Amino acid sequence: MRFLYGLLSFFSRSANIVAFILLVIAGFAGRINPDLFWPFGLFGLAYPAIAFLNIFFVLSWILRKRWFFILSLVGLAFTYPQLKSQISFPFLHQPTAATPDLRVMSYNVRNFDLYNWSKNNASRKSMMDTIVKANPDILFLQEFYSDQDKFNNIKYLDSLGYHYHAKAIEITRRNETMMWGVALFSKYPIINSDELVRQTTPSPFGKFYNRGVYADIKINNQIIRFICVHLQSIYFGSEDYNAIEEIKEDRPSKLSKYLPIVKKLGKAYRQRGIQTAELTSFIDNSPYPIILGGDFNDTPSSFAYQQVNELLDDSFIKKGKGIGSTYNGIIPFLRIDYIFTDKKFTCTHYQKIKNLNSDHFPIIADIILNNK
Repeated sequence: MRFLYGLLSFFSRSANIVAFILLVIAGFAGRINPDLFWPFGLFGLAYPAIAFLNIFFVLSWILRKRWFFILSLVGLAFTYPQLKSQISFPFLHQPTAATPDLRVMSYNVRNFDLYNWSKNNASRKSMMDTIVKANPDILFLQEFYSDQDKFNNIKYLDSLGYHYHAKAIEITRRNETMMWGVALFSKYPIINSDELVRQTTPSPFGKFYNRGVYADIKINNQIIRFICVHLQSIYFGSEDYNAIEEIKEDRPSKLSKYLPIVKKLGKAYRQRGIQTAELTSFIDNSPYPIILGGDFNDTPSSFAYQQVNELLDDSFIKKGKGIGSTYNGIIPFLRIDYIFTDKKFTCTHYQKIKNLNSDHFPIIADIILNNK
């Protein structure tokens, strides 16, 4: 019996040591640019599961009155920035009764469902109705599409009161009458705008889809710099999604089937590392306070999120609840869409809207500017 107890203790400690090592490696995902060493990004993606395992070991050792719980506790302390960005607890939020100055929305609209022709009119109208109901002052749109014929979304948004816009166009067709890109729409006049974080390596289709745009807008006698970004996509194909589905259904196939997925993840992590370095430098050097919205294609454990969150506040952490997943796709529970604000601003409300017509949920945040 003593031998079995010793054997169990050995395996428990060994498993704990492995979990601790994985946790420390995952901790570097938020600190080291994946352009330098992208595999850290994979461990960052797995961070929630690794952190949960280490929390289990902490509680297990405490219940057994063993000091070995300190090992995982040290690892969790090392990765605390990633840990605190995973879940928002409403009971920890400071109550704010003041009236907000501004509402912003970020929404990856997936081209307003342009290619799902049989349902396009209904799905596009549903997404536009969501925007109308939320009634944001500033609207960040990723995977935006507009043309000068049936789907003139610029004209339609103008009719809703968004008379000002700035856009970064990724693709144009038919003498620029059709356009795809990211766009920022405003009910307030735009003073200045330009593109940023342009994709530097082509997609599998030879295009440069991902990029951002900023606009300087005067609100309540102060100029605020609004930034809308769509960071590097992974470009999974149907065969990749089939492989992911096999993993979810616990019927894994040959290892060679998953190597393209890892390769695509690596390319995306490296590109996002480059974009994040440019984005954080741009934020650092801004003469105006920042409000940023976008699809990061990355989780809160990632380098992209952690670096931006050092400079700005995540409105979800301030006023959200739970894990706040924003991706409506094959991989559940992913939070990859964000609204960040200048640290001197106050978020009074955050909400995810469950519109299923895109593979991303729209999010909104109400903000007090604090220096009127």
